[in-house]
Amino acid sequence: MNLPARLLPTIALFAALEMSAFGCKKDSPSHDHGAHAGAANAASDAPATVAPGGTASIRVDAQGYHPTRVRASANSEITLSFVRTTDECCGQQLKIPSMNINRDLPLNQPVAVTVRVPASGELAFTCGMDMYRGAVVVQ
Repeated sequence: MNLPARLLPTIALFAALEMSAFGCKKDSPSHDHGAHAGAANAASDAPATVAPGGTASIRVDAQGYHPTRVRASANSEITLSFVRTTDECCGQQLKIPSMNINRDLPLNQPVAVTVRVPASGELAFTCGMDMYRGAVVVQ
């Protein structure tokens, strides 16, 4: 058995413990567990559109990112400003894998990240556990 396969049960246990330690209310009627799997949030959570050089404000709560999608022009530079509003679930860290960005998101404090929008497609961002997902999408 290779090393990663042996670690899977341990990793799963730590993930479950982290979810319970941070108070993830997955049995609560208001909890949208689909957000953990990267599903789109409610229809009222419409994508934001940001002009080149502009800023998109993104709230991070127990259901994920709001908005989950930010539209911007290809090859433009924009700023994403993340504000975590709860200690529930897994929004304490931000990752932008394609840019090797990893940032802590302190509670109720904006964290600004300037990014270059790709020429096509999207620029994905996730929480530290890859359960919350969002993206900057070329418009």
